[in-house]
Amino acid sequence: MSPGEPAPPLDVLVLGGGLAGAVAALAARERGARVALVRRSPGASALSSGAVGVAWDADALPGDPLRARRGWLESARRLGARRPEHPYAVVGEGLRELPAALAFAASELEALLAPPLERNRFLATAHGAALGAALCQRSMAAGDLLEVRGRLAVAGFRGHLGWDARLVAGGLARYAPLGGPEPVAVELDLFAGPGEGLLRPHELARALEPPGAAEEAGRRLREALPAGAAAALLPPVLGLRLEARVPERLSAAAGLPVAELLGDVPSVPGLRLQDAMERRLRQAGVELVEGPVERAEAPGLALLAGGRELVAGAWVLATGRYTGGGVARRGRLLEPVLGLPVHAGGEDPAGPRLHARPPAALTRAGCFEPQPLLAAGLRVDPELRPLGEDGRPFHPRLFAAGGVLGGHEPAQDGTGLGVAILTGYVAGRGAAFTSLRCAGSGFASR
Repeated sequence: MSPGEPAPPLDVLVLGGGLAGAVAALAARERGARVALVRRSPGASALSSGAVGVAWDADALPGDPLRARRGWLESARRLGARRPEHPYAVVGEGLRELPAALAFAASELEALLAPPLERNRFLATAHGAALGAALCQRSMAAGDLLEVRGRLAVAGFRGHLGWDARLVAGGLARYAPLGGPEPVAVELDLFAGPGEGLLRPHELARALEPPGAAEEAGRRLREALPAGAAAALLPPVLGLRLEARVPERLSAAAGLPVAELLGDVPSVPGLRLQDAMERRLRQAGVELVEGPVERAEAPGLALLAGGRELVAGAWVLATGRYTGGGVARRGRLLEPVLGLPVHAGGEDPAGPRLHARPPAALTRAGCFEPQPLLAAGLRVDPELRPLGEDGRPFHPRLFAAGGVLGGHEPAQDGTGLGVAILTGYVAGRGAAFTSLRCAGSGFASR
């Protein structure tokens, strides 16, 4: 398109560079919409561990067998029943779309994500805990504690200060009586040279990509394996580029399945996720527009971003919460693109206007108490249309998804990226349907 030439009309405009925005854009494209995605930077999804949590089994006791714990769908339904303001409670028809949304995300990112099971996979963290995940990266699936039939070798790099294999194995040992494998710590003579003990995760990941590097790591792992080992866990650095196929090459050389631990910040799995999303968006024909939103009017009217004026029949706000900038803290909480009202989690609609208070007034002393500040966001109707001050949809063709939605607190409810996928899927499909229907009937801009 030459300078000064008007941009072709769009059906759906998605604002936000994280997983919710990517899923929304891909879901809209699947329905035949012309889609552009505007982002000022990658979303918080680039910091993710590599797993998608949908919901914890809040009723499980520490000593309950792993296999007896509720699956992600039943846990999500119970969470929605307990928390009427949670997106799982707000989205219509009792989470009917959740299995389809997860399957859609796994299919769209097939090279990266393993398909979902009916149960959670139980995956290890770098601190020796096991977290339930509805989806995970393929490089982690073999580490599911319920799938390892034998001893689990937990491998560290001798001399590297970033991971402690004995710490991880010691933590995982408490899951052996609950149905997990017996963990055994081993060390590999890798990255032990001068200065290598402080290599950052992405540097370690790149070092394993060249021809022969993953194969050498696999041979050293095979030499260190304990008797009866059925699988091995390694730090989350098994390559940045999927096409390097580091986990597969390492596994072939070691002679057994290998898996990564869940990542921590800075997260190599998170960078992989971001790269996979960008590639898939381009393949699907989604236009990517880089730059902050400079002016926004309403769906059907102009939005200026990245020096370009864009017009689309429907919009999806997937701008995140605090990290992504979807909720701003400027003496009070506000949504900065359209000035939509932000509500603090746990706020009584008939009570005081908590969202108008300074953010420090929205925290509570107990670390396990619900934190209104961390659950603040937009209120939406069952179609995920943001509500205005009058409690009615702000605009019939405006939708919202992901962290910008209020009522969920991932650190406490275990929803992780599950809310991003579900709401992105529902909002993207709804925006495409609404925009295409209105375009067919000649909608008037509001």
